[in-house]
Amino acid sequence: MRRTCAGHALDNCIDSYLIVCRRILRNAVHKYVTTLCRAREAAVSYVMTPPFHVRCARVALRLEAILSRWLYKKLRGRSTHCTTRATMPEVPSGTSEPNEFVSDELLHFDYPGPNDSDLIIRTSDSHTFCALQLYVANSSPILRELIRSAPRTDPSDTTRGDKVVVKLSDRGVVICSLLTFIFPVSPVLPATPEMIMELLSVAQKYQMDAVLTHIRGAVSQLDPPFMHLETAFHHYALAQKYELRREAVQAARITLCHLMTLENLEDKINFMPGAYLSELWKYHERVRIDLGPSLLEFINTAASDLPNAVNGLRCRENDDIFPEWLDGYIRSIPGAPHLFNVIECDNARARHIRETANRRYHYGGSCSCEGISSQTICAFWEALTAVVHGVIEKVRRTGVTMLHRDYEHDHQQADSSLNLVKEAPTFEYSDPSSVPLCSNTHDASIVLRSSDQVTFRVHKSVLAMSSPFFEDLLSLPQPSDGDRVDGLPVVQLSEGSGLLTSLISLLYPVAPVIPDSYDKVFALLAACQKYDMASIQSYIRAEIERGAFPGPVGKEAFRAYAIASSMGLVTEMDHVSCLSLEYPMTFESLGEGLRSFNGRALHDLLSYRKSLRKPELPPSDEDDY
Repeated sequence: MRRTCAGHALDNCIDSYLIVCRRILRNAVHKYVTTLCRAREAAVSYVMTPPFHVRCARVALRLEAILSRWLYKKLRGRSTHCTTRATMPEVPSGTSEPNEFVSDELLHFDYPGPNDSDLIIRTSDSHTFCALQLYVANSSPILRELIRSAPRTDPSDTTRGDKVVVKLSDRGVVICSLLTFIFPVSPVLPATPEMIMELLSVAQKYQMDAVLTHIRGAVSQLDPPFMHLETAFHHYALAQKYELRREAVQAARITLCHLMTLENLEDKINFMPGAYLSELWKYHERVRIDLGPSLLEFINTAASDLPNAVNGLRCRENDDIFPEWLDGYIRSIPGAPHLFNVIECDNARARHIRETANRRYHYGGSCSCEGISSQTICAFWEALTAVVHGVIEKVRRTGVTMLHRDYEHDHQQADSSLNLVKEAPTFEYSDPSSVPLCSNTHDASIVLRSSDQVTFRVHKSVLAMSSPFFEDLLSLPQPSDGDRVDGLPVVQLSEGSGLLTSLISLLYPVAPVIPDSYDKVFALLAACQKYDMASIQSYIRAEIERGAFPGPVGKEAFRAYAIASSMGLVTEMDHVSCLSLEYPMTFESLGEGLRSFNGRALHDLLSYRKSLRKPELPPSDEDDY
């Protein structure tokens, strides 16, 4: 009892001391921000805009919160040795110090306590959490069924008692965060964007609609915002990876502010599979196509829909509705949605005023665009924004078929024209086998079995002479209980029967079975590289140069580079990258071949082409004369 009273007294002292410290911190932060504002005012000739003051205020509040939290933890840590508390083990709260949450030592959730819980949750990485069945079962119909069918612990185990044990395939750090959104405790978001996306994905997988809304609400309150211009492409790729349609659409909408060209995106796509990027490009195309007629209608009907102040905008007497510069700016938005911002609009007006001033200097005349009021600009921009956002919202609501596996609750998110896609599958040699005569010889000494269970009878000596890999493999002692066909040992290979048919035909003095496309030739080269058949690989490359084997032609070089990169064929990568130099590398020229790329291969090809470009020389002084 004495220790409890002493603990409460110490807590009261600490709280009083914290109030004083917070005042001191607030005054220090205010003084720092005031100094920063004065320095900015002295450095520039114009008055500071309100957004800068807002940013300073946010910095001040955030800095004050961080310092206060640090001080609070230090004081609380020193007081724990003299206070005793019979409460629930503390769950890490807040999101400003996420690194503590990542540590396995702090991965702890036990509600309402080890003796009162009736559910044990075990994760894929061997973390264990105690909880109440009622909360978990009510949050998810899938987990409810798992709890009903789950085994129970041994009632004689006094340390655990009679509890239901549920094993989940998810990571402990994600489940720990998920539980804080299910139970009446302080919700905790994971530390990294990818872990937050994984958390949303797990809640979606278990059909936790209310919990999913709760998590998204917490994410929306993050400061700085979770999704912004600099992270939009990364978050879009994560949303595609974890099959989160709403987050994918949100990130895709933010990417509309970027100039969507491959060269401009070189540093933003090295982590993004080509299938994701291809779908993002199609989304941009749909927005551009729909913006055209909508903005044309906006121009034609502006006289009746816009405020009177905007209708009075005229620069010349022959202007129909808008000044020529404003009409041109509106018509440029469908081709370049990234230009849709008030700064670009003001830049267009500034260029027009400058050109008009030069013309007035030589020919006279006047321009009323210099005197457009800020109220008129705001009224016009609100009307234009409503049209553009309406088009984007219309594109978002266009229903499409999902390419991912369907979940029972996907109807809640099937309101987007942005497909969720999977990465392009690894190329497979799918031709039906045509077993050469030499593989059916009666004196064969070994059987090769393909991935589709087709057997090939061949000679060990032929394999050993052609491949050091098989030479070493066949020199090993064979297990007595190994798989056999007609008394011959069987070697299981991962290649399909079509590829093995071509490969084996090149080992014997028979007519080779030539693949009918360059991608199948590349798969054959990759198999030769895998089994260390250098002579066969050299023969195939020579036949490609001679034209006997098919090779990429024209713009096929881009897709060929993607396939060669995925198979690790460096020689073919160098060859087709040179072939691709004859064509511009754009979204249009890549077409569906973009889906064959992984992010790194696309980035490397862009970097290679950029390195061969001649640097632009700076203008010389002689150019001025």
